[in-house]
Amino acid sequence: MTASQRPTPAAPPTFCSDACRAAGEPLFATATRADVWLLLEYTGRWGAKALEENALPQPVQSGTALAHLPRPALYRFELSHYADLLDLDIEAILSGDPHFEPHRVHDPLYLVCTNSLRDACCAKYGLEVYNELAKRVGGSAWQTTHLGGHRFAPILLVLPQALHYGRVKPGNLDTLVRATERGEVLLPRYRGRTIYDRPVQAAEHFLREATGRIAIDAFALLGSEQTAEGEWSVRLAETAGDAVHRVRVAAETFPEPILKSCSAAAPEPVEHFRLIAHEVEGGA
Repeated sequence: MTASQRPTPAAPPTFCSDACRAAGEPLFATATRADVWLLLEYTGRWGAKALEENALPQPVQSGTALAHLPRPALYRFELSHYADLLDLDIEAILSGDPHFEPHRVHDPLYLVCTNSLRDACCAKYGLEVYNELAKRVGGSAWQTTHLGGHRFAPILLVLPQALHYGRVKPGNLDTLVRATERGEVLLPRYRGRTIYDRPVQAAEHFLREATGRIAIDAFALLGSEQTAEGEWSVRLAETAGDAVHRVRVAAETFPEPILKSCSAAAPEPVEHFRLIAHEVEGGA
């Protein structure tokens, strides 16, 4: 066989998280938007789209829409059958009905996406993080399906505070767990809180950077409004003072197209945020 007849070696696979990191795409303001997370411990095999590709009864699959939870809270229920989920009074739980207080869990829960069928990066990088995390927090660490944002793998979600992290390495875990236990965010790996829309996530990030305040509850959202095409004004109040911060942010296209998932055919334009202005309305 001549050199020209030899088969061309296959190109190594491109992992989206490696490409995203190399391009320098920011982590902040990329958290999946969700008011309430419903976690179901599932013993079967899930598919790439786990909410549809599973063996759960159809009423359970379609009966998981929840309302807004006014305060961070985590509840645990042990069910005999998946269909028993339909008997739970979800609205009462969300309203903080004291009848369910015995089911309240006060320790944080750490979720790591490891679903290789949805994206190769989640298994390639997420499984190692899960294994190391489980050594530190035991049963408070869960493997989970898609959490959003494959390209930021390893992805980690902390509940009930709804803190979304990305590019978490095993070496970050001690610091992340300690920060969580102190009621703080780990800002360098912080994607945002899932209870906020992306412009609010961006404003919160810039405000934390400017003030150095990393307590989870350091600021309370007062409101957000779109002031122009691609621009927002976000008002956040200090919870330990009288100051109100107005943070103006703008969305713009990141300079380099990004590979959004390992299965994507080609890189695509993505949106990120920049700070326009930060003003303090009151307080010392």
